[in-house]
Amino acid sequence: MTKLEQLQALLASGEFHHATYRNHGTLWEGLWIYRRQADGFRGYVPAFAFQKADPDLDAAFALTAKTGISVGAYGNG
Repeated sequence: MTKLEQLQALLASGEFHHATYRNHGTLWEGLWIYRRQADGFRGYVPAFAFQKADPDLDAAFALTAKTGISVGAYGNG
């Protein structure tokens, strides 16, 4: 299963928690996907990321755009 298919499954199942776009030119730059997990930090854990050069980044962004993507950790990119 591709990461894009995993994202679609998280969204369909209700396990998707949120997405964060990190954009400060670090190794972490890209769209980070988090899933619900009751015992995780604040009820979620990182699931996977679409890095800056990932060919599915735009499609992943389109799938999550209306969910309220945050910018970076605590809004700090």
